[in-house]
Amino acid sequence: MKAAEAFTVAGINSTLRGDTQALNSQQTVQPADDEAVSALSSFAQQIGIPAVNSDRPFDDQAFAALQDFAQRMGAAQPQSIKALPKVAEATNAYDDLRQFLQGGSETPKTATPNRQSKPVDAHIVGSKTCLTCHASQTAEFEKTLMGRIGKTKKGMFECENCHGPGSAHVKAGGGRGVGGMMSFGATDTRTVEEKNEVCLACHEKGERTAWKGSTHETRNLACTDCHTVMKDVSAKHQLKTKVEMETCFQCHKQKRTQMQRSSHMPVREGKMTCSNCHNPHGSVFGTESLIRQASINDNCYTCHADKRGPFLWEHMPVRENCLNCHDAHGSNHESLLKVARPRLCAQCHGFAHGGSIGMNTTNNAFYTVQHSCNNCHSQIHGSNSPSGAYFHR
Repeated sequence: MKAAEAFTVAGINSTLRGDTQALNSQQTVQPADDEAVSALSSFAQQIGIPAVNSDRPFDDQAFAALQDFAQRMGAAQPQSIKALPKVAEATNAYDDLRQFLQGGSETPKTATPNRQSKPVDAHIVGSKTCLTCHASQTAEFEKTLMGRIGKTKKGMFECENCHGPGSAHVKAGGGRGVGGMMSFGATDTRTVEEKNEVCLACHEKGERTAWKGSTHETRNLACTDCHTVMKDVSAKHQLKTKVEMETCFQCHKQKRTQMQRSSHMPVREGKMTCSNCHNPHGSVFGTESLIRQASINDNCYTCHADKRGPFLWEHMPVRENCLNCHDAHGSNHESLLKVARPRLCAQCHGFAHGGSIGMNTTNNAFYTVQHSCNNCHSQIHGSNSPSGAYFHR
C-alpha cells in the first residue's frame, strides 16, 4: 500500500473518527517507507494538524491540504469523510463482538435485525395494476363473499386495502414480500398482531368484540390460521377447510379422537358445530374454554332445556356442573357418561340397598340390571315428585 493510502486510513480516520479507532485498528495496513513517513510527519507539523486526543477540530483547510499532498504523491483520491468505514450496527455490543470473533473477518459483521416491519414509502396504484400478475388469484377472490360484495361496493375490497400500497412492489418487479407488501403467510416477517390488525380493522364488532385477551389471541393465533380469504373453501365464514370441525381439529387433535367414540355430539353428522358451544373469537365471560354462556350448565341448557328446572328436588352434582358426569366431546359409554353405571353413581353413593353398589350379589342383582340405578331413580337431573328426594319417577 502506498504511503498516501496508509496516511488516509490510519491518520485521517483516527483523527476524524476517534470513536471508530478500535475498528480501524483491525484493518491491515502495509508499512510505508521511512522517507514517505518522514515527509508526511513534517508536512503535518507544518500545517498544525491536531493530535488524536486533542479537542481542536479538524478544519476543511487542513483536509484540503492533505488531499492535495496525497494527489501530488501519485496516490488515488482519498476517501471522503462519509465514505469512511462505520462501526457495525448491532443490537448490543456483546453480540457484535461475538460475531466478530466467530467470523474471523477483519471487520465485525452486521447483526441480524429484529423481525419488525419497516415503513415503506409507497402509494396506491390500483387493483388493475395487480391484475397484470395476479389475475388467477383475483378470479378466485371474486367467488368469495367479500369478492362478491366488492363488485357492488367499489373500493371496499380492493387489493391494497389489505396488502398495503403497491407502488414500491411494482417498481421492484414483484415477488413475495417485495416492496413492503403484506402477504399474511409464514414468510412474512411481520408479527401476528400486525397481520391481525388488518382483519380487525373491519371485523372487530359482533362476536369478535372479545378477541383482545382471549385464549386464541394470547397464544398468537393468526386470523389466517383458520380463515382463507382468497379462496371460497367453506360454505360460511371463509374457513380453511370445508367443514368447520376440521378447522378446529388442526390444533385440537384430542377432540377429534373423542368425536370418533360411540357416544358423541352430532357434530360428525353435521347437526351442530363446534361454534354452537364455543366462540373461537373470545368469550364475553372470559372463560378459558371460550364457551358462549356464563357457565357450563348454561351452555348445555341452550339445547337441554328440560334439565334446567326449576325442580322441587335438585341433584347437587347436576346443579354444580354437567361435566361432573358427562364428557361433552365424546364417550364410550351411553349418554356421554364418563363412567358406566352403576360405577358412576358409586363415586358418591358408595353403599346403598344393603351392600356395595355395583356388586352383583343376591341383594343387589335387581338394582344392577339394565340401566342400574336409573331403573328406579329415573329423574336424576331433578324431580318434582312427592318422593323426589330419591329422584323417583
